[in-house]
Amino acid sequence: MSEELSRLCDLDRLTGQAVEAVLATSGWEGERRNPAKEWATTWRRDDAHAWIQGDGPVEVEFTLWYREVEDEWPDPDTYIDDLYDAASAELPRVVAQLESGALGARLETVDEDLTGGADYIDHTAWRISDKVLLAGVKHDVQLVVVVREYGAGEQDDEGEWL
Repeated sequence: MSEELSRLCDLDRLTGQAVEAVLATSGWEGERRNPAKEWATTWRRDDAHAWIQGDGPVEVEFTLWYREVEDEWPDPDTYIDDLYDAASAELPRVVAQLESGALGARLETVDEDLTGGADYIDHTAWRISDKVLLAGVKHDVQLVVVVREYGAGEQDDEGEWL
């Protein structure tokens, strides 16, 4: 995934068409096309998924690890805590891969919130010129890597991307 992250960060602007071209060239298969979009919005390669969200600039979210939380477990709170712990345990490995990969020398750690308003259990985020690269664990028990333009990707009160 390092190659496509590097190519995404090198784009002048994250448009749906440009992201689609990067993913297709990198061997991802477009799975679903929103009829309102000119590009495939859902992608898959092996066990990983990618979503192109928004209109322009878009945000690209790669899901590397996902576990389903079942409500019928005797104690869902304990079960979900175990899943959060498992996902959080994977995060340092992903961060280390990103920091030692093709983008490593370009990653800039800054003292500001780069989450774009999203709520993560744990995350690490960097700036790469005019882009944000974030690796994090989401509350719906996903380990994700997100690429978006710096200053874009804020969410409104209902969680919709602006």
